[in-house]
Amino acid sequence: MSRDNPGSVLLSFEARAAQGKRIAYLAVYALGAFAIINQGLDVTFLAPLANVWGALAVFALAWAALVRRTYGVKVSQPAWARYAWWYVLYTLCLVLADLKHPVLALNAWTVDVEYIFVGLLVPLALDAEDTLRLFYGVIAMSMLMGVDGWFQFLIKVPIPSQWLDVGEHVRTRVFTVMKSPAEFGANLELTLPLMLGLFAVDRDKRRRVAYLAGAAIGLGALFMTYDRGSWLGLFAAAVLVSAAFERRLLPVLAGVAALGLCVPSLRHRALDLFNPVYFVKSSAGGRMALWQQAFDVMSRNPLFGSGLGYYGGYVATSHSFSAFSDNYYAKVLGETGMLGLVLFMAMHAAIVRDMMRCVRQASGASRLFALAGLTGILAILIHSFVENLFEYNYTASLYYLMVGLLLTWSRSMPEANETRSRWRKARMSDE
Repeated sequence: MSRDNPGSVLLSFEARAAQGKRIAYLAVYALGAFAIINQGLDVTFLAPLANVWGALAVFALAWAALVRRTYGVKVSQPAWARYAWWYVLYTLCLVLADLKHPVLALNAWTVDVEYIFVGLLVPLALDAEDTLRLFYGVIAMSMLMGVDGWFQFLIKVPIPSQWLDVGEHVRTRVFTVMKSPAEFGANLELTLPLMLGLFAVDRDKRRRVAYLAGAAIGLGALFMTYDRGSWLGLFAAAVLVSAAFERRLLPVLAGVAALGLCVPSLRHRALDLFNPVYFVKSSAGGRMALWQQAFDVMSRNPLFGSGLGYYGGYVATSHSFSAFSDNYYAKVLGETGMLGLVLFMAMHAAIVRDMMRCVRQASGASRLFALAGLTGILAILIHSFVENLFEYNYTASLYYLMVGLLLTWSRSMPEANETRSRWRKARMSDE
């Protein structure tokens, strides 16, 4: 490439940057449609790809970020990244320390940290101005699954008997293309607030109607999951965010809760949590017993835990080391000890802090969208107290994808330039 023709150099940069951005777009859309793509692969001869293509999407984001970095676009990572790297490195050290079953530990490490890289790479691979159109595509996938959930409810799709409490009778529990109502509920509690947030920031009338319809369909589908964890996660997150930032929404939330309790099957499912019999059964062999077991496992090695793959998660259960912990924090405590839990909690506390900073910087419709993002993130973190959500590829990938997109979007707000922030705008290198 000739130095005498600076126009050709610029053209080359723009072509490479555009190519990297297209790759990043495809990776984001694919991760947003994770469950739909996996279901499609599972019913074809491409089924083996279902176990690996998510990693390929992560590598695609890494490649796009590398292209931008190579050609002079430099963007700082958000504050939560330092805690994420500490957690990733700490758990990798636990893998290297496991000389007994290194392959098992490496497999468990991959399950735990693979999609953290999505949240770290999205701000490096994309510009802030790209994010809203990406939100449109990702949210559209959740809207489609909401429609599918209604279809399952109408046809009364068969479900396993273990999905119901003893003596409970419901029409069905919807799960769409996912493996359980809990996974579907997690998807909805994360995306449903963002549908309302996009309704606030988008000026296109047709899309606004679609967001409003999608939110109504999604709320109905969330009720039809009969998943108490996702109900608790979204409602508690909405109450906390409203109480802290927008108290005018509290009566609306009370009305939605009252409306849900007017439906006998929903009321029965929700109020069963306060039944003394439920607590007795849970303490004897249910969630509470499993949580106690996490402390027992951790107590053998309080600082470092039992090691990755030995307690509470998918790898541990598939090798018959333990049952699912039904609490992701208990799983982290049992496997990585107190040190691992502190690092994990610090990472997510930093994400929440970054989002709260975003809310304070924003105003008008942007503030409502930031509040919606914060609500979705908190909903997943609260729900994780009663479910191993970050063990599910669908949930982990979507959560970290939304974190990356939301914090990247926050750089495009005019308000962000008027407030001191850890973010630096993307700039061209003078080198």
